[in-house]
Formats: sequence, C-alpha cells, structure tokens
Amino acid sequence: MQAPNDEDQSRTAVKELLLTDYHNFSESLWKNEQIGETRVNWFIGIVTAAAGGLIGLTTAERRPHGEPLRLIFVATLAALLSFGIVTLHRIIKRNETTDGYKKDCDRVRQMFRVYFDGDSILRDYHPFGKKSGESSPPRKLGGLAHTVSTINALLIAGIVAALGFPFGNAFAFNTGSQRLWLTYVLVPIAFIWAWIGQFEWLKAKETKSRDLTHAGGIVFRSQEDKVEYLLVGPKKKEGGEWIFPKGHIKDGEQPQETALREVQEETGVIGRCICVVGSDEFVVEEETVKVKYYLIEKTSSTGSILEDEKDRRREWFDFENAVRSLTHLGNLDLLLQAERLRTAISRKESN
Repeated sequence: MQAPNDEDQSRTAVKELLLTDYHNFSESLWKNEQIGETRVNWFIGIVTAAAGGLIGLTTAERRPHGEPLRLIFVATLAALLSFGIVTLHRIIKRNETTDGYKKDCDRVRQMFRVYFDGDSILRDYHPFGKKSGESSPPRKLGGLAHTVSTINALLIAGIVAALGFPFGNAFAFNTGSQRLWLTYVLVPIAFIWAWIGQFEWLKAKETKSRDLTHAGGIVFRSQEDKVEYLLVGPKKKEGGEWIFPKGHIKDGEQPQETALREVQEETGVIGRCICVVGSDEFVVEEETVKVKYYLIEKTSSTGSILEDEKDRRREWFDFENAVRSLTHLGNLDLLLQAERLRTAISRKESN
C-alpha cells in the first residue's frame, strides 16, 4: 500500500480545517439567531407586564387622578419606547452579524468548489437561497425587526393617547369631548405614521446594504481551438494581484454598460456581453464593494485606454493559468462559472 505523499496530507489537513471552520460558523450563526429571538421575547414580556400594570393602576381604588395619572402613563410608555428603540437597533445589528456568518460559510463553500469539487457537485448548492458572492435575500415582512417596529408604533400611539386623553373629572367627557375626539383621530394616525416610518427606514437600510456599486467583465477570446481569459494587475511599477477589470457604476448607467466601458478603459478591448456570470462582495477601506460580472467576448482591440490606466498590466491566460494566477477566491469561483457558461454556450451554438 502506497503511503500518502505530502501534498495529499496537506489537502486532507486543509479540508479538515475548512470543515471545522464551517461547523463553527454554522453554530455561531444559529446562536446569534437565538439571541435575537430571546431579546425580542424579553421586550414583549416587559411591554405586556407594563401594560397589565397600567390597567391595574386605572382600576385600583386608591389610584391617582388627573395629571399625575397622565404623567405615569406617559413616563411608562416613553421608557418602554426607549427600550424598544434600543431593541430594534440590536436586532438590526444581529441581522448584520447573521449575514456576516452566512458570508463566512459561503467562503468555505467557495473553497470547496474551487479546490475539492472537480465534478462540480456543489455548483448549484446554495443553502441560504443565494449564489456565492451575492447579498442575502431581502428579509420578508414579519421578521423580528418588523415585530419590534410594530410594538414601537403601538407605544407611540399610546403616548399620543395619554397626552390627549382628558384624565380626571369622570374623564371630562362633557368638557373635554372635543379633545377626546381629537385624540381618537390622532392615535391611529400616530400609529400608521410610526409604523410606516420605521418600515421605510428598515427597507432603506437593507436596500443600501444591497446596492450594486461596481460592474466588471470576465473577458475571453477564441483563437482556433484556444480560449484565453484577460486579467489585469496593478501598475507595472507595483507588484501584486491579478483580477478582472471592473469599476464604479456611473449615475444613469446600466451595470452591463459599466462592464463594457471599464473593460475598454482598462484594457482597450471592445467586446460584447454574453450573459451574467455572478456577483462578488468584499470590503475595501471600510467600504462595501458589490460587483456584478458579465461574460464578455472580445470583438476588437481598437478601444482607447484611459491615460491613468496605461501603466496597468494586462495579459491573456489560458484557463488553467488564469486559475493559478487569480489572486482572490471570489474571482476563482466566478472564473469556474464563466468557463462552464462559455462551454455550454459554445456547445449549443455548435449544435
């Protein structure tokens, strides 16, 4: 029996490390989810207990009357609202942490696809309902953040009711009827305004975190039976990485237009978009970069390169050398997907 060589032992050790990390990330993810649910349950319990106490206070024989009773209601509801706002922010932070753990798990699956999945068994394996590099799908209405927002809206409506309700003098139905009816009108308005305001705020935060910022191209050329991919590096006087050409999406520009423009400006290559390959997401200097990549076939090399891009390195690689040269794991995963798409399209066109 042949003893395993150093390379086999190294691959086995890497695989075991990845499996251990995946297990730890998964455990952390679900613990974080449970912490969020526990925090919301505590908030609901405190609000329920406070509501019961206020109801009991109004029915007690020696209860306060008039302004002291109003002050108790307003102070209690305001304290609960403060707790609710803190809870809402903690739930948002919990959601961000959950998304971070999902990305960590996704990076482990990327490494398995690139280095251990020669048969592409994991190609369509997306347990969180998203492809590698893409943001998590938007959260549906009814989550913990929306639950806390609804309770906060009820508390705001309660504060409005407590401020406007004519406490004392048998609730002052005769002398304060106009004020009472105004309260009846303002309370539902306050609830709707508070609920919609919080919902739109949550939606805006989620939308901003998922906004596409960049677009790029995975460019290939076919010469007889040879297919090569175009990679760019930093300026020649610098060392470094090999990546795909990409850049910021300008106002009013579609991502596909950005990809074609950036390819031309960085490499001088003019091409045509074949299809979307996928997305990647990473952080540079505390800024989240979200890139959509397109498979682009070279049609000519007559495009003009921007002046500040002329010193940038650019080279064509065959698929195997491109895999070895790419610096970032996300780009490796995208290149594998691009090659699968290109091959499938080529076969379809041949038939």
